[in-house]
Amino acid sequence: METYGPYLEINLKNLEKNFNTLKSKLLPSTTIIPVIKANGYGSDGIIIAKKLIGLGVKRLAVAYTKEAIELKNAGIKQTIMIFYPNIENIELIVKNKFELVIYSKALFEKTEEILKKLRIENYPIHVKFNTGLNRLGLDISDCHLILKKTDSIYFNLVSVYSHLGASENKKPCKFTEKQITVFDKIKKTLIKKIKPDLGFHLLNTSGVFNYPEYQFDAVRIGIGLYGNTNSKIWDFQLKQVLSLKAPLIQIHNLDKGEYVGYNLGWKSNHKTKIGIIPIGHYDGINRIYGKKEVPVLINNKKTFIIGNICMDMMMVDLTEIKCCEGDIVTIFGDQIPSSEIAEIAGTISYELIAGISQRVNRKIIE
Repeated sequence: METYGPYLEINLKNLEKNFNTLKSKLLPSTTIIPVIKANGYGSDGIIIAKKLIGLGVKRLAVAYTKEAIELKNAGIKQTIMIFYPNIENIELIVKNKFELVIYSKALFEKTEEILKKLRIENYPIHVKFNTGLNRLGLDISDCHLILKKTDSIYFNLVSVYSHLGASENKKPCKFTEKQITVFDKIKKTLIKKIKPDLGFHLLNTSGVFNYPEYQFDAVRIGIGLYGNTNSKIWDFQLKQVLSLKAPLIQIHNLDKGEYVGYNLGWKSNHKTKIGIIPIGHYDGINRIYGKKEVPVLINNKKTFIIGNICMDMMMVDLTEIKCCEGDIVTIFGDQIPSSEIAEIAGTISYELIAGISQRVNRKIIE
């Protein structure tokens, strides 16, 4: 294994703190469904899942079937919920005993067909409604379909849910209020004719902070577990789980007027000391980060990325920094949160952390 290269620290102590912070905002009866999709938001989904199971989690959620199989193959025995099951994978999902989300009429029909074929009854499913995000989900007018299908011997409806599209927006937010109203109508329609212990859930991380009064029976927590939200105020309540670091592998002294990087991306306007860091856009640090005065941290001092980021390397200005080759550079972490540098670059922390490639070593802190 390459040891003299970039690495992503995964702080499981901070993960536990974040889990407990989010849990403290909920009623004791409210279930947390951790979202482990995208390899644990770019970290290590298996490590994250095992830690959360140790904290008492009974159900995990992923995006696709492949992610669920990876967790199962790693020895995860807890219930795994698949948000976006592909219609061609229904039989595979059922044979692996994963819980699937029904978000379309076609999925309902195909799932029932497979269950009949395999002679399986009372199979656990979740149903997703579209209440305004206009991504995946059934319409409120499809409530009659839910009532009809869940009367079938083949289905065991575990929960009904929807997803907020602007849960981080300052209250009052008419868009979110409308979504909540629609979802409440769905609940009232279904709860009259379906088992009384049916679960309902609506909130994501931002929703837990902004609308805890609508936590219903469960919440789905993704980005918040890793220490980020969509608000600086809420971020302060959480700890950074992920820190991206790399060694300084070479230092150059430049004269005034010399260029740095491809396409003459940066020009020194005085005598300058620069450093080379072995991490680039293949590793998840896109070219845009070299054009926005994005900070990095070396020996507890901030400096900036300069020039166009390469596939495997990036350059930083060291003129005001006392350092030497081998010193560790923090691209993001406790003192430079991923949300901060993502905002400077015009994106969001989700995109930054989820894009860290598997070439980057993972280092677990327990």
